[in-house]
Order: sequence, then structure tokens, then C-alpha cells
Amino acid sequence: MNKQAFKRPLIAVGLMSLVGAVGAQAYYTRDLARRVAATETQAPVASMPAPTAGQWDPWSNLHADMMRMQERMDRMFDNGFRNIHVLSDVALQPVGGKLTLDDQDGNYVVKADIPGAKESDIAVNLDGRLLSISSQTQGQEKQTADNGQLMRQESYSSSFQQAFTLPGPVDASGMHSQYQDGVLTVTIPKAG
Repeated sequence: MNKQAFKRPLIAVGLMSLVGAVGAQAYYTRDLARRVAATETQAPVASMPAPTAGQWDPWSNLHADMMRMQERMDRMFDNGFRNIHVLSDVALQPVGGKLTLDDQDGNYVVKADIPGAKESDIAVNLDGRLLSISSQTQGQEKQTADNGQLMRQESYSSSFQQAFTLPGPVDASGMHSQYQDGVLTVTIPKAG
């Protein structure tokens, strides 16, 4: 699945979060202003009249919905960042496999696990400091009985795509790559 497939849902979630945060902030700001005004005048704080039976109160429903949404967002953020300390600043984990970037003796060395691919299926591109690695594999397996009758047929397809900016200037003309035992190694000399 590509990154574009996640773009619209992420934008929608972001906008909903923004609307929720602004709504909650407006509610609490109004409540705080009301309490400060009541404290300054020493008058009792006026409260909204309770709805009568059968009357719909949109503000209490909205407030309850906003609080539930805020609790859910807090849980999502807490869960999302719980293990952030485990991640390395140079080790990335793309969907297709493990990818690492090491700084070794004047070179950047990138290793990508791309199991099942052939060397001809892999594309490596360096544009300035932007390194792109992609692979697309497809295949088919058939199993037949002794009499030649088809018993099982499977088709498969896999893809790997990763692009990132290297930390410093590089010499693109000295880049070379090697693919062996499912691991792609790309060595890019630093400019200097």
C-alpha cells in the first residue's frame, strides 16, 4: 500500500482533531471567563438551566462527545509514543522489511532486507541526497497431480518502496550497490 492511500484519512483525522481541540478550548475558555467574572463580582456562578424532560440540550451532548474524543486521542497518542525510546535515529522500519543507515569510514551504507526479490527487480535511485529504493516482484506457483490435473495454483505479488534524505552531502558518482541473500547493500561516499 502506498503513502498516498493514507493521505486522505490522515488529513481527515487531523482536521477532526483540530476541530475537537478548538471546540474543547473554546468551551473551557468560556467556562474559565465565567468563573473569573463571578469571582471578581463575588456573585454566585450562574449555571445553565437543566433541560426539562424531553428537551434536547446540544451543549451537554457536545461537551460529553468532546470529552470522549479527547480521552480517545490521549490514549492513541500515549500508545503511539509508548516505545519511541526504542527506535534508533538511523534505523527505519518500512512496511516491506528492515532498512538501516550506517555512517562508516566516509561512506553512508544503507542495508535493506528485500527477501524473495531478484536483482533485476530492484531499482536504486539517488537524486541529490534523496535515496529511493524500490522492488516489485510477481510470480505464480502451480501444483499438479500425477495425472496432470491442476490441484493448486497461487499467484503472488510484493512490492517494497522507501525513500529518505541522507544526512549529509554525497558523491553520487561513487555510489554502488550489491544484492546478496535477500539483502541489498548500497554504499554512497560522502562528498568532501
